[in-house]
Amino acid sequence: MKKNDNSCECIVIGAGIIGLAIAAALSKKGLNVIVLEAESKTMQHASSHNSEVIHSGVYYQTGSLKAKLCVEGNYLLYDYCKKKGINFYNSGKLIVGGHDEDLNVLEKLFLNAKNNGVEGVSIIDKKNLLKMEPNLIAKHGLLLATTGVIDSHGFSVSLEAEIERLGGHIITSSPVINGVYNGGRWRLKIDNLSPYYINTDLVINAAGFNALSIAKNFGVKDLPSPIFVKGHYYKYQGKNPFKHLIYPLPEKYSLGIHTSIDMASGLRFGPDAKIIRMPNYIFSDNQKRTKKYIKSIKKYFKGFNSKLLQPDFCGVRVRLNEDYESSDFSILFSKHHGFDGLVNLAGIESPGLTASLAIANYVVSEL
Repeated sequence: MKKNDNSCECIVIGAGIIGLAIAAALSKKGLNVIVLEAESKTMQHASSHNSEVIHSGVYYQTGSLKAKLCVEGNYLLYDYCKKKGINFYNSGKLIVGGHDEDLNVLEKLFLNAKNNGVEGVSIIDKKNLLKMEPNLIAKHGLLLATTGVIDSHGFSVSLEAEIERLGGHIITSSPVINGVYNGGRWRLKIDNLSPYYINTDLVINAAGFNALSIAKNFGVKDLPSPIFVKGHYYKYQGKNPFKHLIYPLPEKYSLGIHTSIDMASGLRFGPDAKIIRMPNYIFSDNQKRTKKYIKSIKKYFKGFNSKLLQPDFCGVRVRLNEDYESSDFSILFSKHHGFDGLVNLAGIESPGLTASLAIANYVVSEL
């Protein structure tokens, strides 16, 4: 789109997985869609700094958007990958406990999974755990058969291709600064250094880290302050001995230091969780953190060689509530904030990747 082509039906702010999924869904409905991305490339933040796990929906409060959209999105994502030829691996996941009292926690997670409609979930005893994973140290386990990993880059490329094939545009280096609703349409100001304006009927604010600040600039009231949670990932230079993803019991701010795998079957550990003031991807390598990882991993990994553990990368997720268990997605429509033609998405942390196609369907269905 040229800068003087200043009108379209729909603007999606943010070219992460959520923005791309929504833009693709709206394009399929026949809307003329433009995606505006502040960075010079798509997928530059949370969408590309994560475990790439396809979650099942075991952890989230029944009735929450996270629970509903994760379970629905899990099926949609596997189906999409199969149809589009995107790499994925349906590994399954084991949440494990090394103490007798951990069984109570796993049983509660089992019931929560059932209440959320998760399929393929079962309690596994020590004997069968060791048959499934000989290198695992655990007394009890919860098997989640629908968990896996996805090539998130391949997924994003596919969504981008869909948008462009259907006549949409993705414009990078185009930060949305402000927006005014005139009672019929939105007028968005793009870029501060060389500003230009676009008029649109519909705005989808899926700007990730910046979604809440942009919404405030639009005039939306009573918004929470974002909480930034940083996590570090380590890679393991040795062979991956596990067939499943291995997770400890969940912690206050995260799911615990767990395993994940890449498309080459490389083993990764993380993330931890630390609340920070502003997003950054600096890997603050220190002995205290490394010792914490080693201590956690040794609890469930028989034969773990700590000398093969190396720093990998960092991720930052946006949360709207310090407590992980009660924090939910925020997806606000005009009935919530009073502005026609505006959908505001915030706090789309994990399981955002898993839920992305379901989130897109949800947004389209509510418009």
